[in-house]
Amino acid sequence: MGRFFLWLFLGLLLAAGVWVYFFLVDAGVFLDIQPKSAGVCRQVTSGGVVGVEDIAIDRETKIAFLAGYDRRQVIGPRAMPGANVRGAIWIYDLNAPDAVPVDATAAALPGGFSPHGISLYRGADGSKALFVINHAGGKHTVEIFDIAGGALSHRRTVAGPEMVSPNDLVAIGADAFFVTNDHGNPAGWQRTAEDYLRLRQSTVQYFDGQKFATALSGIGGANGINVSADGRSIYLAAASERRVYVHDRDAATNALTKRASIEVPGFADNIDVLANGDLLLGLHSKVLAFIEHVGDATKHAPSHVMHFKPDGKGSFMPGTMYYNLGEEISGASVGASIDKRLLIGSVFERKILDCIWDGAP
Repeated sequence: MGRFFLWLFLGLLLAAGVWVYFFLVDAGVFLDIQPKSAGVCRQVTSGGVVGVEDIAIDRETKIAFLAGYDRRQVIGPRAMPGANVRGAIWIYDLNAPDAVPVDATAAALPGGFSPHGISLYRGADGSKALFVINHAGGKHTVEIFDIAGGALSHRRTVAGPEMVSPNDLVAIGADAFFVTNDHGNPAGWQRTAEDYLRLRQSTVQYFDGQKFATALSGIGGANGINVSADGRSIYLAAASERRVYVHDRDAATNALTKRASIEVPGFADNIDVLANGDLLLGLHSKVLAFIEHVGDATKHAPSHVMHFKPDGKGSFMPGTMYYNLGEEISGASVGASIDKRLLIGSVFERKILDCIWDGAP
């Protein structure tokens, strides 16, 4: 009997060791990526920008919409439980060489506002709307703003229990959108188990303007989501799977069918679609360093922006566009680009990077 328990103990010890090893591999502890510049970058700290987690660029007007709020007020050692943190959508005019971000939502949505993922929609008639995930007061909603010139006018609030933990969304109609839940469980021990065991319990929900329906399930950390210019392909970042998925979208039913899976060296975040169909991806390649950065602003976390080019077979070939150890900007979650201009935002930093891209788009 003693020998049995000895072997059982050794087996459990070996299993734990294997789990720790692969956890550290997936967390990027052993990853070695050489720093890579994206050209000449200017740090933009004006306008009160903070925690610009997502960016959307209007390619007609060259106006960038920056979504953010001070997450350290609700996450980390100085968090205030139940805090109603005021964030903003800042307008950043890329036509001006020394643009200053301007809060476009102070009057448009005067109540609590903690914006997360955003999506810019342009209708067939030329009308435009900005869809924004809002976590104000610990609640989860989608706020829809109509865009007229450079002004935002709040039109609608969408809420529902299907949005357990919304992270990002992509608009595909005047009131319709896909939204990702990065967890399948609300805050508590089940969510903790989901994180550490890397359970695939997150979902993508579809809202048709009236009701929600589950579009995808069984995903590990559904995060960034975007759509191709023709509306036929949906791109999805599965953070804890360290993958980006390409899905075919049925325009009549909005059913999604997986077409390709692309492995990436870290936790995939927001996805930007370039004018030529290429993709940019914000990536957290050193997860443990990022967790340290969450709790301490003085701790740097690498910033990684990947560039995906179509491979001619329905998928993409990944490469690195920008990699910095965190001195220039830490914990980048998004890279968005137009022409030779690249904007980089991060989850916590009080700045964005505005770079003149020196590579071919």
